[in-house]
Amino acid sequence: MPRNIAKAHAKPNRTYSQFHQMLLGHKEGDHYALHHLYNVEATRVLLQKWGWSTEDIKIGCEHITIDVMKHSVYLHIPNKIVKRGETIKIKGLSRHVSKGDYVQVLIDKAKTKSDPYKLQLGDDWNRFIALGNTGDFYEVEMREDEATCTCHAYRGLMNAFEQDAIAYKILLKHPVTRGQLPDKHIFAVWKYLSAETFNQYQHVRQQRYDSFLEETNRHGLRLNQYAGYDEGEETGF
Repeated sequence: MPRNIAKAHAKPNRTYSQFHQMLLGHKEGDHYALHHLYNVEATRVLLQKWGWSTEDIKIGCEHITIDVMKHSVYLHIPNKIVKRGETIKIKGLSRHVSKGDYVQVLIDKAKTKSDPYKLQLGDDWNRFIALGNTGDFYEVEMREDEATCTCHAYRGLMNAFEQDAIAYKILLKHPVTRGQLPDKHIFAVWKYLSAETFNQYQHVRQQRYDSFLEETNRHGLRLNQYAGYDEGEETGF
């Protein structure tokens, strides 16, 4: 099994789909879609939504197979396992899941973890500084078509959606994101701006930009007036 890959993604006795094998084919450390989108943690959230008990989720995720196909994700948990030489019945599962379900889990997670109180204003009207969990600082830039972040998670998400075009199409059509990568630092900026969707983010961003231009023009006018007074003093007027 490749290093840095969950057992659910690379069981030696399982024949995975061609698309999944393509995702696994990336060099070690580059399994971005499997790591960021289709991980066991996200699958736990889905099982909980489907009414599974905490114990069933714990046991099931120890034996689950996650096979990422081109248009869906196949989940399989056997209903029998062998433990210490004894066959034990557990809650089984054999189900195809929409990639949209995994994208939604990712969005919900980022929104929950976003914290506007860990932000400070940057050196320009469209920049914020975000405090990370390890004490590092990252820069969030508010661009017209998206917000970006310098954190490792943002780069990982970008690579993950580049590896899975179907998932990215879902992100583009999602009414909240409209293609915005769901990073917790970016969603923290959204909260700071009182924006709940990408469309609201664009609207508030434009208002901030207009205010910045207005203030810049006023400041420039004052400077010109002061410069005029100086020139008048020099010429004797």
